[in-house]
Amino acid sequence: MAAYEKWQEAISQNISEGSLPGFKKTEISFSAIEGGSSVVGKDASNNDRIPTTMPTASPAISFSQGELSHTENGLDFAIQGNGFFQVRQPDGQMAYTRDGQFHLSPTKTLVNSSGMTVMGDSGPITFNSGSGPIAINQDGVITQEDKPIGKLAAYDFTDPSQLRRVGGGLLAPNDSGAPPTKIDRPQILNNYLEDSNVTPMREMVSLVSVSRAYEASQKVVQTADDNQDKAIQILGNVSS
Repeated sequence: MAAYEKWQEAISQNISEGSLPGFKKTEISFSAIEGGSSVVGKDASNNDRIPTTMPTASPAISFSQGELSHTENGLDFAIQGNGFFQVRQPDGQMAYTRDGQFHLSPTKTLVNSSGMTVMGDSGPITFNSGSGPIAINQDGVITQEDKPIGKLAAYDFTDPSQLRRVGGGLLAPNDSGAPPTKIDRPQILNNYLEDSNVTPMREMVSLVSVSRAYEASQKVVQTADDNQDKAIQILGNVSS
């Protein structure tokens, strides 16, 4: 039952956060673990035991790239290929995301949709007070009115599977995970956003599948309980 509950939780999260740019879905893989053994026959001391197994679910984040969609917002960015943008959380810790839907704070600093500071190659990126056109080259250098104002950084991890979710589509390395490395020449596109890699229709189909599997498991458990009750009743009658 617990395995199906994990599966359902993953699907629910994929559906609820699948509209976030750059969101990475959770996939579930199943394996079997030993669940003891069952005795077959009337004489429990002189017959074979049949080993039983139980399903276990292992969640993992899928880092496959989503589709790139063109936008009309000059502060929308997308990474083509590997890499993550780095943002500074309110507690000062760094988090990583593929969501490049950025904005300007009242102080003209580049922030994400939650107001967290987007970290450039040399720290926060602050724009000029003017409203001139913004451009970025594929090395991540941002210009405003043809003048460079900063470089948007991208980071990569040797083993992305060591990343954990910290909410809002953000990721952070596990305590045992290796630190990120800065990509020298990231492929960053301006006026583009990466869609999530969630396929809503597939998630809805999976939700139906897990519901049916859960119901089937409940019936199996109920049948086993009923058979056990009957066996106890029969043995009780024989003893009396």
